[in-house]
Amino acid sequence: MGQHDDFRHLVPRPGRNLAYLSDELRLQRQGEVWGLALLARSQASLVASDQTLELAQRVATGHEPDTDRHWQAQAHLRGFTGAGVELSWRQELGDGLRLALSSQLLALGRLREREISGTVDYQSQAKAYGFDLLSAEANDRLAFPYQQAFARHGTGLLLGARLRWVHGPWQVEAGLRDGGWLRWRGIPRQDNSLVANRQSIDADGFVVYGPLLQGQNSQPALTSHQPWRGQLGASVAIDSTQRLGVSVEQWPDFGLLPAVQWRRETGPLALGLDWRLHERRLTGALSWQGLALRVGADRLDSSARSRTLALSYARPI
Repeated sequence: MGQHDDFRHLVPRPGRNLAYLSDELRLQRQGEVWGLALLARSQASLVASDQTLELAQRVATGHEPDTDRHWQAQAHLRGFTGAGVELSWRQELGDGLRLALSSQLLALGRLREREISGTVDYQSQAKAYGFDLLSAEANDRLAFPYQQAFARHGTGLLLGARLRWVHGPWQVEAGLRDGGWLRWRGIPRQDNSLVANRQSIDADGFVVYGPLLQGQNSQPALTSHQPWRGQLGASVAIDSTQRLGVSVEQWPDFGLLPAVQWRRETGPLALGLDWRLHERRLTGALSWQGLALRVGADRLDSSARSRTLALSYARPI
């Protein structure tokens, strides 16, 4: 599928739109209190307004409006890939409370952040776009003239915490994850401004038109502060084998992602269903004797826009 085909099938939702990718592979040993894991992970998210996506769709497909239009553009991209170790600690606090803490130290193989903001106008009579946009991007794969050598890898420190409370048939969990810092020395960075009608007055009173596109290249020691991802959930046992729950996840730059869960355990076999409201994704879960599988999608054909797949195995040592 080409770029034009991608944009042709794009249907932005009102307000902010979210696209995200989260992949992780880990090998973990967990004791009663301490745990140690080797992991490799990749994470990326794009939060963009509906006006930004509509504008990108029109420009990419060449579909011009019939009337004058004004768009407020706002988009924020975050992404990294890394591998490293995770140290975790958990402890029973009494009265049904359990606290778990974790820290990940990562060697980063990729890091990209980009933010675009500003306004775009379209004049139907002139059939012309007018831009007033700012773009800031840091990316280890950027290339520009006179670029200097920089660190081959970055480093990351990401923290997490989770508190669980059990009281009778009720369970409540609250957690934070992936808050911390990503650092890369000398990473390429570009700051650009695109203004259709940039003008000023010189000392003699003449109007001077400046360049349409202005930019600056630099290679700073970037330290990116990663915002927390929060989660809150509650569940209740409806009989000896079944449990119903609800949860909500807070995604940085976007907002809340609610979900509903159902679980049933019969001996060594456990079944489950999750419904993610924003993603419109139904996920089935199956676990048996330490082997667990989760598969989900919003559609059953190739047009699916939301998918999840997880496979894990755990055994006592």
